[in-house]
Amino acid sequence: MNDSVLRLLANIEPRISKIQENRIEIKSLSEVYKTISEIIELGKKSYLEILDYYDQEFIIRCIKIHGRNTKNLINKYKTSRYLLKNRDKNMQELPQFKDSILYMESLFKYLYSLYEKIKEEYTVKSDNLKTEEILSKYYLLLKKESIFIEDAEEFLTFLDLAEIDLKDRYDILVFINNCNVKVINKGSSLDKILANNINLNQIKDMLEDNRNLIDNTLKLEKVNENIIKDGKLNQNVLLKKRKYLINKISRTFEEAEYDGLLKYYLEYQKLLGYEKEFRKQKASFKLEDTKKLIFMEDNGESLVKHYLDTTSIEYKSPILKNLLDIESERDLQIPDYPYNGTYLYIKKEFVVKTVYTYLDNGYVLVLGVMDKGENLKTFLNKNDKLITRTLLNRNKLSLDNTERDNILRNIKPEDLVLTIDLNTLDIEMEDKDAR
Repeated sequence: MNDSVLRLLANIEPRISKIQENRIEIKSLSEVYKTISEIIELGKKSYLEILDYYDQEFIIRCIKIHGRNTKNLINKYKTSRYLLKNRDKNMQELPQFKDSILYMESLFKYLYSLYEKIKEEYTVKSDNLKTEEILSKYYLLLKKESIFIEDAEEFLTFLDLAEIDLKDRYDILVFINNCNVKVINKGSSLDKILANNINLNQIKDMLEDNRNLIDNTLKLEKVNENIIKDGKLNQNVLLKKRKYLINKISRTFEEAEYDGLLKYYLEYQKLLGYEKEFRKQKASFKLEDTKKLIFMEDNGESLVKHYLDTTSIEYKSPILKNLLDIESERDLQIPDYPYNGTYLYIKKEFVVKTVYTYLDNGYVLVLGVMDKGENLKTFLNKNDKLITRTLLNRNKLSLDNTERDNILRNIKPEDLVLTIDLNTLDIEMEDKDAR
């Protein structure tokens, strides 16, 4: 074993020798602290609350701690309790009654001072035990034959608590990093979950599938060029992005840098998702324009048709123009938003926007319309159950063009241009495109 680790273990061992005793003590002390805290809170309201507290034996024990005249003080408390709980007005006029009130005031002051002492003792000993627990955890872990540290931040805290010199600290960190890499390479702990059910095993398999792209001598520079240019896929940029991300993932995997590993893995998965979308879009381009739009329906009526039937006349032409533009689209697009494993697209030219997605067979499923002032989050929240149900059953959707013809029959783009109110153009979107 590493010499610095051996020195660390020798330093820790005496500091955790009484941890089991301290655990028992803290458990008992926490119950005492909880009880006296309850009594103090009640006493702040009224001394009568103390007299009615369910654990009178605890109060008696607190009085005994006083150490002087305890027998007389206990008798005084019992007498006071009897008098003060009595509701007889004549009894309340007695000097003994008023003396009992004064006694309860002094008792509360005493209990409060006792509470402060217990609170301080509990806080100090509890903090000490927390330190011992961390020291004990890593003491046991570092004595194992196979070492794997999952929580880097907590391990650094452990080294701070261990109070070792900088040289040993550095040697231990190098040693632990090597141990982690060995464990990962052996396949152990590859079921470690990084996020969203992503584990190291999946990443290792992905690297194996793409080993032809891995080059440990490659100088890694982020690719800032767009994979889509003028509506066409730039294959060279796509390959450069894939190679960059695969090599980033490979190196962070080897170094067990899990935060970076997850980031680059998710970026790579998003790139794969885009490639799948491009294939769907290309399949759509091959379909006959007038036969590829299908519509999400609720109770036998599409959301688009319902919108067109109920909206003001100025917004009808923009939506119809959106639908015709989607049909005739021949340029590849980056999706706008990932939603439950599906990418959504938004036709944005007007203040009323059309939300749609591509199916695997190239058909375009039009979900509905975002009204003026409505954002995507609101649209999705409003239609969440319907969208989820529709997408789950996408393979059962009817592919006929009946609804399409109901909406767009005999409508031509050139006719719509003449009827579109310029006020319905999304000027902000136009400005963004210009920039």
